Amino acid sequence: MCLNPGDILRDRYQIIEVLGRGGFAVTYKAVDLDERGENRLCAVKEIAQPQSTDPRVLERAEQLFEREARTLRLLSDRPQIPAFIEHFHQENSPFYIVQEYIDGHPLQEEFMSDRRWTEEQVIELLRDILEILAFVHQNNVIHRDITPSNLIRRNSDEKIVLIDFGAVQEIGTIEITASGKTRTTTIGTPGYTAPEQLNGQPRLCSDIYSVGLIAIQFLTGVHPIELPQDPRTGERIWNYSLPNRPMLHVNQRLANILNKMVRYHFNHRYQSATKVLRHLDAPPLPWKWLPIAIAPAVTIGAIAIDSNNIFPSKPGLVFQDGLSAGEEILFANSRPWSKRKGVEEFAALNSQQALKKFKESWHKEFGKDPETLVYANNAFLDVNNIPYYTIAVALPIGSRNPDSPNHMSDRAKEVLRGVAQAQTEVNLALAKSKGDRDFPGQGFLKGNAINNVKGLKVVIADDANDESEAKKIASLLAKQPEILAVVGHTNSEMTMAAVDEYERNNLVAISSGASTEELTSEPKKFFFRTQYTSSLIAKDLADYLLANNQKQATIIYNPSNPFSSSFHEEFTKYFGDIKKGKIVRIRDLDLSKKDFNAQRAIKEIEGKGETAIALVPDAQVTTSLNNAFEILKLNAGRNWIVGAWTLMRSETLELASQQPQKLFKKLILSVGWHPLNSSNKEFPQQARSLWGGEVNTRTASAYDAARALIKALEMQDKPSREGMQKTLSDSNFSAEGATGTIQFNSPDSGDRKNPPSDLVHIVECPKEQFGLTFVPVKYPTAEAAGLKCD
Repeated sequence: MCLNPGDILRDRYQIIEVLGRGGFAVTYKAVDLDERGENRLCAVKEIAQPQSTDPRVLERAEQLFEREARTLRLLSDRPQIPAFIEHFHQENSPFYIVQEYIDGHPLQEEFMSDRRWTEEQVIELLRDILEILAFVHQNNVIHRDITPSNLIRRNSDEKIVLIDFGAVQEIGTIEITASGKTRTTTIGTPGYTAPEQLNGQPRLCSDIYSVGLIAIQFLTGVHPIELPQDPRTGERIWNYSLPNRPMLHVNQRLANILNKMVRYHFNHRYQSATKVLRHLDAPPLPWKWLPIAIAPAVTIGAIAIDSNNIFPSKPGLVFQDGLSAGEEILFANSRPWSKRKGVEEFAALNSQQALKKFKESWHKEFGKDPETLVYANNAFLDVNNIPYYTIAVALPIGSRNPDSPNHMSDRAKEVLRGVAQAQTEVNLALAKSKGDRDFPGQGFLKGNAINNVKGLKVVIADDANDESEAKKIASLLAKQPEILAVVGHTNSEMTMAAVDEYERNNLVAISSGASTEELTSEPKKFFFRTQYTSSLIAKDLADYLLANNQKQATIIYNPSNPFSSSFHEEFTKYFGDIKKGKIVRIRDLDLSKKDFNAQRAIKEIEGKGETAIALVPDAQVTTSLNNAFEILKLNAGRNWIVGAWTLMRSETLELASQQPQKLFKKLILSVGWHPLNSSNKEFPQQARSLWGGEVNTRTASAYDAARALIKALEMQDKPSREGMQKTLSDSNFSAEGATGTIQFNSPDSGDRKNPPSDLVHIVECPKEQFGLTFVPVKYPTAEAAGLKCD
């Protein structure tokens, strides 16, 4: 149906003219001739039906149409979103949506490639759009197509109005897949659409990406589609020089904000419009201008301007990239509504409402989220004006490595559970004194504040399981004067990358998972660890093999990885040199190689006679874990396989459940702790009550690290960074943790004195997720371990 000027639609809307025409819709300017006689102007959008007679397509189109109408009605009480009037549709006719007419012009008309906006204009534009977007996102709506064409500058007040929420493209591109399901083409406009949205997985921060590119477009005079991308990282390069285009000189804070808005990976982007606004309104930096040299360039003279004129001074909570105390969700796979609301309130300094939402989220969650618990603790301290000390925990939450598996955030949560449980024990005593009856841990955790009066705040940091990012995070944490110590990092690779940064800044780092001997081969005053080292892991596994008459072994590992190579050295020394076993070298020994051939490796091992396999992948820095799983599968239980706790994971159980039983009969893993052998009998029970399930060695070791720091804080009159180091390195220092007494080999090293260790194997237990579970080797069956598996 095509409407002409003068036509009256639905006996009410008289068409004046066509406002715009797209591939699937036409928008008309019309007069509303309702009975009130106001004759107000309105915009009528006519959406064509899909060109299909398939009833499934038509049904899906109607669903999308109704969803769009509900969204527009929900949002229409906002002055900068057109008021919703009505929607209607008759069989075999187009869909119609009627909204308030906005007298203005598209922002696109203000863009000219030969005229760049000033920074003041760009910041004002950002504020205008982000204030609308914050409201939209609060209602859990993703726009998905924010472009200059969908932003109208209203003539009456020059405010920006957001239009067109995307259903038009969806309705117009519905099709039936080979499996008989309906699908639509990805919504978005080339140049402005976030990478994850192009893959069909839009997020709230996808809109932030689009807004950032619009700001960059008007700041630089370059359309986003013309911006180059870094071929290695995918990042947009927006400030560069050409012979006819000098390098821009951009205020450092504005450049940082824009860079974070348009990061390639959504985990590294701002997660809320509110957070961007907070950073825009943060207290000003000193006069400072920076040519953002993402690509090589020659700097042209800069003119210094007082940044106070650009960033008005307002109080604000500011954290750098990858750090959060509650103002930003770092775990992208854990974003329930109440938690998101809590984060927004925390970022806006509304701690009372933040605490309410965090606790609400915690009590509703089936799988208890440690990030939520940490943020609830931090908000509680703010609400009650409780004095506190601050520590940080550095975790591999995201991953920059495209070859890295997708389970890193799960490993990070296992570590964070230990820190969050220790933090909650400290603050719980204070919560009871404040009459906070629904604070987590009531009834089963023993609250014990630091010296009876101080609480504990935790800042979470994401090192992205990337060595350069780990070093950067260490530097950022060191610059936060309130942070007295760090639990981290969680594996040898990241700890090796960051440890010197902590040493330079006199900041204690206590790792709960780094095992490589290299970390303490040279003196380090500010490094400690609660996990056992690779030499003990190698000794335990070698002794087990020898006890089972295995005189020959080969090592399949990652030679370029600190832990894996350290294990190789220690195992070779103990099994081969000391115990006179034979170390067999095979061609395919490097698990990290992309052309690693597991089948050829197993075949070569078979030709060597009876040979045990020491299988040591890295901590998901490369694809070595997947290659290790291939070795497990192809070995099919023929040879003994021993490995470190990096293989103690649900994916190993899942793999074993898909194979004949004999696959897992000869698999032995070394771990630092197991709940069935816990010297602290209360910890596994309390952890089970808090988290709703069993915890593992990662959680226990991180809990120990946090408890050691808490004890060190208690032992100082005025805790300081230097005081933390002196206290922990004192020969008389000791703290009680999940795995027993925690002491260090100071002053020789920060290694743990008499660290606990255990060996585990897989047994059948039908009630578990994959019908299998890990138990200490001293238990031949689940029943012998006291597990109820029926």
